[in-house]
Amino acid sequence: MPKLWLPNIEEVLPENDINYSPVFVPKTLEILPRFLLCLERGDAIITPKTVDPDFTAYIAGLSGLGRPSSWLLGTSGRSDPYSLVETALSDRTLMARLRAMGSKGGWTLEPFIESPRAVRLSRQTGIPTDKTHPSLVFNGVITKLNDKGHFKDLARDLGVRTPGGYLAESMPALEKAIELVSKQNNDRVMLRKTLYGGGLGNMAGSRAELISKIYVWYNGGRILIEPFLDITSVAGSLACITNEGVEFAGVDAQTFRDGKWTGFDFPHNDGTASAEIKRLTLLIAWAVREKGARGHINIDWAITSGEPDRPFALECNFRNNGFAYVLDFARRHFQAAPKDLFIRSREGVSCGHTGTAALLKRLEKLTVDGRPLLLDRPGLRAGAALTIPPLKGRYSLAVFARSRDYIKEAASKLAEAGL
Repeated sequence: MPKLWLPNIEEVLPENDINYSPVFVPKTLEILPRFLLCLERGDAIITPKTVDPDFTAYIAGLSGLGRPSSWLLGTSGRSDPYSLVETALSDRTLMARLRAMGSKGGWTLEPFIESPRAVRLSRQTGIPTDKTHPSLVFNGVITKLNDKGHFKDLARDLGVRTPGGYLAESMPALEKAIELVSKQNNDRVMLRKTLYGGGLGNMAGSRAELISKIYVWYNGGRILIEPFLDITSVAGSLACITNEGVEFAGVDAQTFRDGKWTGFDFPHNDGTASAEIKRLTLLIAWAVREKGARGHINIDWAITSGEPDRPFALECNFRNNGFAYVLDFARRHFQAAPKDLFIRSREGVSCGHTGTAALLKRLEKLTVDGRPLLLDRPGLRAGAALTIPPLKGRYSLAVFARSRDYIKEAASKLAEAGL
């Protein structure tokens, strides 16, 4: 059954947040092209901007999608404040096309994050969603799972280890909690906005450093104030919750730059930590399934020095996250189970001020094991896929293989080429 993809990434963040329009919305538009890798032949996607035609042509060939005009559904204009759903609803031409798809039947709506707005678009187009029941979406089940504070409560209720600390919902409470954690943890404090994404809502420092910044940084909402942990690595686990049960996908090792998520290596190379994370992920996933939620559950875990078998649960991303879309592409493209794959995914890689066509030509020259590195069509057994085209001198790429040695050699060849 074909899917209509709705990359409503902006709904991860509250519209009244200080960074919503100036920072987060531009970021969502920059990473939007990566969702083209979610498409199978026959699918379609709603996009709020013109996507680089060289990139769409590349993706069309990579996944055998056919002409982009048949699956790339652009919008005209942009709502203020920006919302992909509100933009789509106000576009008469697009809505006529979507209603025609809905009346024909056979389509399902696949949002980045299930939300009341996504349900509204579903009802106005007649294209159903097939995961969490709409009544539960309206009741806030998905919002709570993506809220770091609510998830922390869920994890603790299940006996899963989480960082200590406090939850504040006002400036006086935030100031007091910073002071308390500072005294309890040698003046090392972590602040996390409970509804955010990509690490953009995090800030760490001493009491004095944080107090000097929070009057600009905080403009309402819920904040977790926690001890700053001595983290050796951050792992991400992935499972899919369906009506039939829970399917565990695996554990990755995440990468960061300046505190922001930039990709992952899969699988995680610490077997002890991975085994415990799998156990705890399944415990949480089955509890979430009892609440009626359906879809991908991605949980972030902090592994600390000396205690790899006692990870801390940090947050839950109950949406089509950066781990899920890459792994799902790999399953389809290579027709392989996650346990048979190795992946190196990186976002925001420096490439100089070059366009997509020029970057693809540079990538086409690289070989691993005597074969081209760049994936450009279905049916290949290993290689690299361009996941986000160049913008402001940076691009994103994922390397897929059935051995770690291939991943290492590919990384070396990319580094030698300055990519």
